[in-house]
Amino acid sequence: MSIKIQAANVHLIEVKLRTEFNDAEGAAAFALLREQGLSALKEVRTGRLYEVTGSLTANQAHQAGKDLLCDAVTQEFRLVPPSPAPMNGMNFWRVEVWLKPTVSDPVGATVAEAIAEGGLQRPTSARCGMLYLLNGRAVKAQVEKAVAKSLANPLIHRVVVTEAHP
Repeated sequence: MSIKIQAANVHLIEVKLRTEFNDAEGAAAFALLREQGLSALKEVRTGRLYEVTGSLTANQAHQAGKDLLCDAVTQEFRLVPPSPAPMNGMNFWRVEVWLKPTVSDPVGATVAEAIAEGGLQRPTSARCGMLYLLNGRAVKAQVEKAVAKSLANPLIHRVVVTEAHP
């Protein structure tokens, strides 16, 4: 007798304001990062990240993003592919701020419950994070330091900084 164990899928859903809408959170983050020495920044846009783990298919994760996590009037969403973003000469940065795995995520628990109540496969877990898209020349170490001082609490947050494409 063999037991087949199905591997859990991990889907990263990104939700952000459409570009035609004013991003007040982005403007506040922009001011905080400029105060930390990132004077070449031109703009910061924000969004929400949802990491959903379980036996959901990509189509089901897409449906959860569309029907549950995104306001179709003011926001757009996408499933983020697992491949790394191309290098851009340090002009665009993607900053993800996540709660550490040891910190409870009540919003994530609510998202997992809502996905199940919406008739989709119940996720094993869901975690929520903040997304900051920085436009402006900077060095990765500068971005990491500025984010740690202004947008994240190193005691409870894990920060991922990568170059991104516009």
